[in-house]
Amino acid sequence: MESDFEEVVYSENVIDFATLATEYCNLLDGVALLSQKEFIDKAHRLLPLVYLKAIILPDTEAEMPELIDKSVTQEEWEAVYNTMVNKLHDVDSYNEILDPLNDTEAMASLSEGFADIYQDLKDFMVLYNMGTPEIMNDAIWECKNNFKAYWGQRLVNIQRVLHNLFYGNQSLNENDALSEDDFDPEKRDEKNRQQNIQ
Repeated sequence: MESDFEEVVYSENVIDFATLATEYCNLLDGVALLSQKEFIDKAHRLLPLVYLKAIILPDTEAEMPELIDKSVTQEEWEAVYNTMVNKLHDVDSYNEILDPLNDTEAMASLSEGFADIYQDLKDFMVLYNMGTPEIMNDAIWECKNNFKAYWGQRLVNIQRVLHNLFYGNQSLNENDALSEDDFDPEKRDEKNRQQNIQ
């Protein structure tokens, strides 16, 4: 007989959210292979889906909150952040609305926002993929609480900027994607030798 935890953690909404969280993390992990324009297009399409599925995650109670560990280290966060800065360098800064009711805003960084969302979604995925229903439940609880308190607002603000970048008059770089060969030291060295010959 299926436990109450299994009914929640394997529900369609949770599985859909886990799929999108994985897609988001994969997008940022592979951002160097995309041009700036391709990345903004993909992120612009993906973020609303992540937000929608986060809203309808079930409200759960933590069973073992003391076992909830953060898996993304400071070094990993910085690596994602730096990769995003390289991709978004010329469009990275924007005015973030901190409190729309009080018209409070401050300068913010798309790269920092993307990296923060990555951290919460990756932490969720590591716990969820453990496959233990109680830990999966706690992963949902932690992720939804962080969504309400922090990364949900970041996502909304980023989406506003992406909409403006994609549909505004901003010229986005279409030629800054790396190829798979750029990650292979032998092929990269050969490419550099060929360029030096010319």
